[in-house]
This record gives sequence, structure tokens and C-alpha cells, in this order.
Amino acid sequence: MASFEAFACDACKGLFARPQSACRRCGAPTVLSVNLSGRGTLASFTTIRVAPTAFQGQEPYDIAVIDLDEGLRITARLTVPEGREAGIGDPAIFEEMRPYGPAFRLI
Repeated sequence: MASFEAFACDACKGLFARPQSACRRCGAPTVLSVNLSGRGTLASFTTIRVAPTAFQGQEPYDIAVIDLDEGLRITARLTVPEGREAGIGDPAIFEEMRPYGPAFRLI
């Protein structure tokens, strides 16, 4: 299982999906890289059938909002195993970081 790299404020412990030069919550200057479990639950999802130019040829594909176990909410590409349908509350796990962002799959 791959861990998911996120960023945490050294002062208030707020979590962020992307690097920050300072904490957006408390303004502290130190935001550190942290490894999260990569486990979460599906909060929302949609299937893209008409893709923007950069992703044409990949449709249909799923985009999801995932609540990580550590409390961070992120948007990611979602892989749904063959023969299965996604549902709100389904468990998901981090697969890999792709050039356009994180990819998760249902478990």
C-alpha cells in the first residue's frame, strides 16, 4: 500500500494536500511534508464523459472527493474495479500520484 504525501502545519497541525509556504489556517511559517495512510472513504463522485482537451481519449473516467482517514478531503481520479459500482461511503485507497494529481481505487 502506498502512503499519501500531504503537508501539515508544524504549529496547528492543519493538513493540506498541496505544499504551502505558510499555514492557511494559523499563518505559521513552517509546513512540513507528512505521509498519510492513503485510506479514505468516498464522499462524492462523478463520471466524466466529455473530457477537457488535456484528457480527451481517457473518457469515461471517474473523479471523486475522498475523505482521508486523517481528516483531509481531496479530489482525485477514481478507479472502480470491473463489475463493481461506486457508492458514497465506499472505502478507497491511494494508488499513485499522476502528473495531474492523485489516483485512488475502491477497495
